[in-house]
Amino acid sequence: MQGMTDLELVRAFCAEDRRQALGILYQRYGHLVVGLCLDYLKEREAARDATMEIFEKVTLKVCDQPIETFRAWLFYTSRNYCIDLLRKQIRERERQEKIPGPELMESEAGERPLSEARLALLPEALAQLPVAQARCVRLFYLSGMTYVQVCERTGYDLKQVKSYLQNGRRNLRIHLEKLAHERSE
Repeated sequence: MQGMTDLELVRAFCAEDRRQALGILYQRYGHLVVGLCLDYLKEREAARDATMEIFEKVTLKVCDQPIETFRAWLFYTSRNYCIDLLRKQIRERERQEKIPGPELMESEAGERPLSEARLALLPEALAQLPVAQARCVRLFYLSGMTYVQVCERTGYDLKQVKSYLQNGRRNLRIHLEKLAHERSE
């Protein structure tokens, strides 16, 4: 099979479902697809992942499309995949930056701001939070950073930041209520 042309390998794969044919095509072009993806995605792991996904797509699409030159078709498919992936990442980043965070100054029901007395207790309540939660709360709510900016500043991933913010806000509310109750006695 090694001596077969690209189109003969495609035909062998489509007609006889010979996975070995696709393996040979991967040997011939896999490293080139990784390079192309690296040019677009700028990260080696992302490029490798994209290459694997592209070759998975190839197994699904190659038999349904008229292909005159496999190499050109593969690069066209790879380029389009990378562009689509970048567009999705941009849309996701923009969506994340537009998501309004819950306001720190709101009560649990989100109806009224904190009283002056509770606002005065805020620094003490923040000091009682775990370090990661306090850091994320300060950056997001007090510095007005977006989720993405907090991720970049702290090194935490997006899920961690959202979790720290959610738990930090809840714990902050609990600490504020506890401190306010202690001060009122």
